[in-house]
Amino acid sequence: MRPDARTRWRCRRGMLENDLLLGQFLDHGYDQLDQEGRDAFERLLGYPDDVLLQIVLGRQETVDSGIARLVPLIRAAAKACTED
Repeated sequence: MRPDARTRWRCRRGMLENDLLLGQFLDHGYDQLDQEGRDAFERLLGYPDDVLLQIVLGRQETVDSGIARLVPLIRAAAKACTED
């Protein structure tokens, strides 16, 4: 399932790094998520920019197991984009 316009808009962040990471994930991974994964992604988007980046980069842990499962997928999408 492709992300809706609201989700895509929420991925536009104040930090370029987050814009890139989240945008790449929307284009190369989001459609493989089940409803639980999409819900976790929405929760992740509720984090402040600096916390979101620290979690995705693995510099900060999250107690949300759904978000923790998303982090490797977001990283993999970013890696795949840099290898193209």
